[in-house]
Amino acid sequence: MLWCKAMIIVDLGRVSYDEGLFRQKKTHNERVAGRTGDTVILLEHDPVITIGKSGGEEDLLVPKENIFERGIDVRSVNRGGKITCHYPGQLVVYPIIDLSGYENDIHAFVYNLEEVIIRTLADFKVMGERISGLRGIFVGNNKIAAIGIEVRKAVTMHGFAFNVVEDCSLYSLFIPCGIRDKGITFLESCVGPDTEFDMGMVKERVLHHFSDIFQEDIK
Repeated sequence: MLWCKAMIIVDLGRVSYDEGLFRQKKTHNERVAGRTGDTVILLEHDPVITIGKSGGEEDLLVPKENIFERGIDVRSVNRGGKITCHYPGQLVVYPIIDLSGYENDIHAFVYNLEEVIIRTLADFKVMGERISGLRGIFVGNNKIAAIGIEVRKAVTMHGFAFNVVEDCSLYSLFIPCGIRDKGITFLESCVGPDTEFDMGMVKERVLHHFSDIFQEDIK
């Protein structure tokens, strides 16, 4: 399937969840109105736990008040999926893409997001895979990237969170994605000792595969 002809890249660096959500909504509104083109927002969030439309606080392992005391916010959001977290060292990718010209095929869109992650992992000699019935990408029995999207007026929001730098501190506070029999892993934990990587390299490979898979020109 041929998707978009051009893609605008916005790299926000590290921002709060509120700032990232504001930029998403602003870009989404502009895309719906036709004032901008398809856009991919890259960022790293300050520590936050988010609960999607099919999730709930029952997947928290400690009282929410105790999480607040650690300076970590807990937010309910409109994306699909259950509970996950964001933190510095995790690459968050928010594609704001108009699906109306592409049969509104949300399943193909999610499949292609997964393929971006799988090919990026392969660049660092890590084998990522889908698991039937579960959303996201796994390395063995452990999830390395979570996916949760929202579509309003045929334009996507939210996207995927790719664990790059190892940090288990937030994941110890909840059951990731509500899945009790799977673990969590990080690119840093999976690469071999001779494999070089950093966040800049990961971003470059993600954008390369976006351009290839979605048949888009990066600008």
